[in-house]
Amino acid sequence: MLASLRAGLGFVAQLLIGALLIFVASAVAMMTAFAGLMIAGAALLLRYAAVRQPVPVRVKDAPVTLQARRTPRGWTVE
Repeated sequence: MLASLRAGLGFVAQLLIGALLIFVASAVAMMTAFAGLMIAGAALLLRYAAVRQPVPVRVKDAPVTLQARRTPRGWTVE
């Protein structure tokens, strides 16, 4: 009788430990996903909400706006 009670408690303990491990693993996965979404949101905010004002350059009393673009070898100004 005592042996079957001990075996039953051992089985219940194994189930509880397994459920706890699954819960902790899912919580870590959700926190990681949330952190990734926060980083992606910050990157999009920096990309699209940045204030860009072209600097006018005067050539013969006419304002000229230079446009820069990124190329594989660096920045190109047109």
